Amino acid sequence: MEHFKSPFVASDFSTPEALQNQRFFDEELARARTHAFFTHPFLASPGKLVVSRETTAIVLTSFYKIVAPFTGLLCSLGGRSPDLRTRFALMDNLYEEMGCGDLGSAHPSLYLRMLASIGVSEAAAEAAPTLPAIRRINEHLEEVVKTEPFAVACAVLASAEATIPSSFPVLAALAKSAFPGVDSTFFDRHGPRDEGHSEDAAVLFALSAKGSMFPRVTEHVQRDLALRVELFDEWLWAMTSVAQPRTAPSQRPSHLPPRSARPTTAHPSVPV
Repeated sequence: MEHFKSPFVASDFSTPEALQNQRFFDEELARARTHAFFTHPFLASPGKLVVSRETTAIVLTSFYKIVAPFTGLLCSLGGRSPDLRTRFALMDNLYEEMGCGDLGSAHPSLYLRMLASIGVSEAAAEAAPTLPAIRRINEHLEEVVKTEPFAVACAVLASAEATIPSSFPVLAALAKSAFPGVDSTFFDRHGPRDEGHSEDAAVLFALSAKGSMFPRVTEHVQRDLALRVELFDEWLWAMTSVAQPRTAPSQRPSHLPPRSARPTTAHPSVPV
């Protein structure tokens, strides 16, 4: 925990069930790190692709649709906490996401500030279409938070947080390359901090899970990662299609997985 005093004591983590849960989740994260998400070509894109300012802005604007609802998911999960201690621990994460009491420093606010620095207004960000892969990511997380046991939701959010140290530096590098004057405060606030959030969620899982939940955790973690691969696919297609004609699915470069359906609504115009 980063801000609040932990409500847990050492003996909470030494029960046979807590130890079993922790072992399972350590193994689950190790399996997750072998997923195609972590070796996707998008993660190797900085420095290898010349991406236009317009395309970079479209990619960054699309990600706002993941950042914006995340605090709401944490609020919903907090309402399903099985007891006061787990809710208190979860609120530490939410407190940081909400800017530690400063609305302008809440993560969605910082992201909008970053977009404003590259010429994308809040109205344009809100009005931008949601990519199909992002819609599916959000729908899946909402499903997990609202319908699965609290411990399963904690595990899935812990896995989602664990993807940030790999992906956010790529987005930050793209932003800085296309827009040298970008406000990078949002990206500066992420990285090691998210590893801590993932560890906190893993603790909540260890203290509240049952062995019968393990298969559901594996299913949902793998599904979340697969949806994030679809998003990388969408982004990489957008970044590479500028330099070459749009191809039919059978002509698509072999290193890219099948892309999801493209949105029919145009993205907001951005400065070039």
